[in-house]
Amino acid sequence: MRVQVTAEDISLFHLAARHYGDALYWWHIAQRNGMTDPDLTGLAAPATLDLPERVLPDAGGGLPPP
Repeated sequence: MRVQVTAEDISLFHLAARHYGDALYWWHIAQRNGMTDPDLTGLAAPATLDLPERVLPDAGGGLPPP
């Protein structure tokens, strides 16, 4: 699924919570879109992000795998 985000979306944490019901899923969105920073407040213009399908929960604690 592709979504448009702006600085008003604040962060990937907020985006993950809204779309997946789990803010810790932020790094899946970041990884899919080549991002490392969850902060969206610096966006000057709307950006389109690709949201991955939800996978089974893991024990990652909200952090990307090493």
